[in-house]
Amino acid sequence: MVIKALDDLSNALKMPGKMAAIGDMAVEMIRSKIHKGDGFAPLSAATVAYRGEGKPLQDTSGLRDSITKEVIDDRTVSIGTNKPYAAIHNNGGVIQAKKQWLWIPSAKTREYQGTYGYSPMEVLNGFKSAGYSVFRMGRTVVYSEKKRTRNAAGELEYKKHILYYLKKSVEIPARPYFYLNEQDMKLLMKEFGSELEQL
Repeated sequence: MVIKALDDLSNALKMPGKMAAIGDMAVEMIRSKIHKGDGFAPLSAATVAYRGEGKPLQDTSGLRDSITKEVIDDRTVSIGTNKPYAAIHNNGGVIQAKKQWLWIPSAKTREYQGTYGYSPMEVLNGFKSAGYSVFRMGRTVVYSEKKRTRNAAGELEYKKHILYYLKKSVEIPARPYFYLNEQDMKLLMKEFGSELEQL
């Protein structure tokens, strides 16, 4: 679990019963940074091409909703998330394929995952069992429709749709959201009174 202890804040606290309330407020401050997206690098053109338009870190709301508090004891509260990808989205970095390829789902494939399963193999096997032809074209995995249609030149062909983009690596830009800034600390001080010292 990715954890960030608010040790300095809790050490200054003179009201042990307020730990849960402070944790709740800090959680909402961090979640709001994801929601606002101030200063975040925009989605890359490649991401928009396969995922569709949207806001960074808000694709499914899973990251935002995973940020929670844990009261450790009467003087310590921690804020964290159980999402393994949380750190790389905050700090940035490169994700390398562990095997040959990273399988990046197209925007439409996300809908298919609800029917066939999350993993690429589940999706591909689902399409194959439904009678579709599934194959690789360059660095994409596609399926073709069951019936031929006429293309722009009037020729009959099987229309193809991309299921996955294959990549060796993906660079994730840093989008810092997991922190409390000076304004946040002032709001905490205002809310919880003189028992908190200025850090």
